[in-house]
Amino acid sequence: MAQSRIRAAYQPIVTLTPPRTMVGEEALVRLVTTEGAVIPAGAFIAAAHTAGLVPALDEVVLTETLARCVAWTGPPRLYFINVSTALLTAPDRLDALIRAVVPGGRCRTDDPYLRSVVFEITERELLSDLAAVRKALNPLLDAGVRLALDDFGSGYSSFLYLADLPVSFLKIEQALIRRLGRDRRVTVMVAAVTRMAADLGITVIAEGIESARVAREVRALGIPWGQGYYFGRPGWG
Repeated sequence: MAQSRIRAAYQPIVTLTPPRTMVGEEALVRLVTTEGAVIPAGAFIAAAHTAGLVPALDEVVLTETLARCVAWTGPPRLYFINVSTALLTAPDRLDALIRAVVPGGRCRTDDPYLRSVVFEITERELLSDLAAVRKALNPLLDAGVRLALDDFGSGYSSFLYLADLPVSFLKIEQALIRRLGRDRRVTVMVAAVTRMAADLGITVIAEGIESARVAREVRALGIPWGQGYYFGRPGWG
């Protein structure tokens, strides 16, 4: 898998209260075939895990996104980047990647560019070794990088993660979001999580919003930010 065929596509994250504003974007890994076709992560990420290539994918996406952050001259914007435990627990490599892209950037320096970066970690990654992940994150957090817990509700959803990690953003699994307004139990659960996150000072982001109906349901629960095809598909621009 040649690195030149790996690209980062970017999907907007927006506020849900008028006037709707783009506040950030998530970097999503894509594979571009030799014929130019774009293949989403779901079609190849399992094979990449099996082959041990996920850290290499992370490096490409991280490098591209940091460069995009440095080049941006518009209104403030957050850059959400999925990072595997394998890369997080290789601090020297991570530090080298940041140094290579960010002017003066390093994991132990408070840098204005790094304050625009949000690392997304899934519950699956945290299950491997929460203590090791927290130790690896400390220098990044000191540098200004923020943390998002991704796909909340797709696994064990242990509240210990919220208690033990300085999470700034909570991204609710899209399978739950799509059931809002049609499944009372799910609606009650998501509403409770949203209230709890607000009390903890955590910003909730609803994933997978694909229709005006779902956008209305999400907004009615007080979820402040959203992401999904309804607002924009991942792209290069």
